[in-house]
Amino acid sequence: MQTTLRINDALYRKAKAEAARQGITLTQFLEEALRLRLQHRPGKPVQLPTFDSGQALNLTPAQLKQLLQSSQTEYDLRKLEGR
Repeated sequence: MQTTLRINDALYRKAKAEAARQGITLTQFLEEALRLRLQHRPGKPVQLPTFDSGQALNLTPAQLKQLLQSSQTEYDLRKLEGR
């Protein structure tokens, strides 16, 4: 099917350049982008697994924040050291 679209100039240039970089036509690039966008359904609930240890986590929000920050710092240091 053929159609006419009005696309922002800057967005068009970026899409055309990316399609060229990938070695595909702009049509192929836009079709793929539309397929991916249609697969993603915003607002659709996501079911994440939950686990219950049977014990309450008695931490204040400030304690949780500190725990998260220290864990992130430890992770960053390990990554820098190559572990």
